[in-house]
Amino acid sequence: MTVFAIAVAAVLATAPRVAAAQNAPAWTQGDFWVYARTAGSATSTVRIDVNERTTLTLPSGTYNVWHLTTTTTDAGGNSTVQHSWVVDSNLATAKANFTLPLLGEVQVTLDPPQAGAVFPLTAGAQWSLNTTLRVVGISFSLNIAYSGTVLREQSTSVAAGTFNVAVIRNPSTGTAHSEDQYSDGAGNYVKRESYDGSGNRVADQELTSYRYQSGFFGLLLIIGSVVVIAAVAIALFIVVRRRRRGSMLPPPGTGPPPTPPPP
Repeated sequence: MTVFAIAVAAVLATAPRVAAAQNAPAWTQGDFWVYARTAGSATSTVRIDVNERTTLTLPSGTYNVWHLTTTTTDAGGNSTVQHSWVVDSNLATAKANFTLPLLGEVQVTLDPPQAGAVFPLTAGAQWSLNTTLRVVGISFSLNIAYSGTVLREQSTSVAAGTFNVAVIRNPSTGTAHSEDQYSDGAGNYVKRESYDGSGNRVADQELTSYRYQSGFFGLLLIIGSVVVIAAVAIALFIVVRRRRRGSMLPPPGTGPPPTPPPP
């Protein structure tokens, strides 16, 4: 039984625990996240897809980025697609395109890429960074200072499930701000809320479905390890039990003598 108890303890040791911090995602091609968005009375569906991985060279250096497409579909079925190139190690946008009134579609770069988070995320963590926005094809640039603070870590339930998250406030100070709930289990934000200068929530976005292969494969590895160790534990228990039962049987020739036949 001692061997069995040790094996069971090993199984329990491999069970997933609540993370002390939220870590950076590891995206792969084919990952996606679908959100339900509400802004006032308007509702829409937002889908983010991870496409090919490539490199992007900016004045500050060369970055490995993922090409993302964000498809927004309103209640009437009308869709728009935005392209962006993002560094997954800090959710940093390096390049993106936008559709602006009068100008139409424009493409901008952010150098260095504008980080959405600085990992690992723990309650109280803060960052203050700078980037330069440049419009591609136009001699225009703008220096941008931005900041973020991890308000807390908590458990959040949305349509896609329940997740351990870190709540990030952007910017760290000021009245108008956003609160984004990031989970390394989902590989992205699971909930995002925007507030105006009076503290009123003006928009929110919640995860309804997703496919994050890194998190899924990690879970399979954990489950596989538990199954293998459990099988070993059972086998050891059977072997030990058989050996102990065998040691309790009397050796040959040590039993009582046979009864002699009657005269």
